[in-house]
Amino acid sequence: MTTANEDIKVKFDEIDIPQTDVNIYQALHGRRMAWKFKDQPVDRAAMERMLATAVWAPNHRLTEPWRIFVLDKNSQARQKAAGLAYEFALERSGNERRAEGTRQAVADPPMLMYIYYTPGPNEETTRENYAAVCCAVQNMALAGVAEGLAVTWETGGATRHPKLGETLGAEEDWLMAGMFSVGVSDEQPDSRRTPVSNFVNWLP
Repeated sequence: MTTANEDIKVKFDEIDIPQTDVNIYQALHGRRMAWKFKDQPVDRAAMERMLATAVWAPNHRLTEPWRIFVLDKNSQARQKAAGLAYEFALERSGNERRAEGTRQAVADPPMLMYIYYTPGPNEETTRENYAAVCCAVQNMALAGVAEGLAVTWETGGATRHPKLGETLGAEEDWLMAGMFSVGVSDEQPDSRRTPVSNFVNWLP
C-alpha cells in the first residue's frame, strides 16, 4: 500500500476540479448518511474523485495519516470482511439474527471503505491524526453529495474483529477510524439541528 511522505506530490493548480451543480453550502446542509441504498453500482470515476478530496483535508504537520481500503461489492475481500463481522457479532451477542444484520451491513452496500489512521510519536500527534482523518471523511462525504451519493460512517461490530486489519492488509499499529458505506440513498432521511447561536459566544 502507498504510504505517506513519498516524493510524488500534487499541487492544487494541477488538479482537474470537477464541475457540479452543487455548491459547498448545499453539500454541507444536505449531507446525510443512509441506511438503505439503491441496488446500483457506484461509478468508479466518482469514487476516485471522492477519494481524491481526502488528502486535501486539514492536516497538521502534513503527517498524511489516512490509510484507506476500498472493497467492491462482490470482491473476495468484502466476503471475508462480512464473515468476520458475522463472527464477531455472533460471539458478542449470541444472537444469529443480529449477527446476520451485521454481516449484511458489510456485504450489501454498493461500495465499502475501511479507513485507518496512523499513530503519531506521542498522544498529541495521534489525536491530531485522528482529527485529520475525520476531516478527510467529511471531505469525501461532501464530495459524495455532489456525486449524488451518500457516505455512512459506522464504528460498531463490523469494525472490531481482531483479525480484520490483518485480513485487509493494515499494519499492526494502525488505528481504525471506521467503516464507510457508499451508494445512492434509497431513503430521504430528515434531520434537525440546534441553531448555532446556542453554542456561540461573540466576545468583546
